[in-house]
Amino acid sequence: MTIYCNIKECKNWLPLKETHNMKHRPGFQPIGTTGEYYGNCSLSNINISSSTAKSGHTKQVLATCDSYNKNESEEFKCKEERCVFYLDVDRCEKIKFNEDLYIDWTVAFDSEERKEVPRCKVFAHRWRENAFNWGNAAQGIF
Repeated sequence: MTIYCNIKECKNWLPLKETHNMKHRPGFQPIGTTGEYYGNCSLSNINISSSTAKSGHTKQVLATCDSYNKNESEEFKCKEERCVFYLDVDRCEKIKFNEDLYIDWTVAFDSEERKEVPRCKVFAHRWRENAFNWGNAAQGIF
């Protein structure tokens, strides 16, 4: 597992020699520099925490990087039970299959305040887990 990160302000950020592109499904074309990562995390394990930002009309579910500007944790921990990749006992399916994680800034509105938070980009809502993907069906993928 490699933890790719675009948050240069973090003390654990290390620059990459070459830009890494986030892996997407075949046929997906990112817009501009979306999905490009210029660094990785020097930590071998990180912690992902669960958070929710609420403003007047919206609610954002966020899986934030709890290791931002902190020291090494002994093991990977994910506390975001709402994630489709969440396994029991604070584990993540991505780690189990040795897949990459991506951390980047995201804008969150908490009440009236606008904040940028370090977010785990592989988060996917658990409620979508058993949803039928019509896009895949159109391509003959079941």
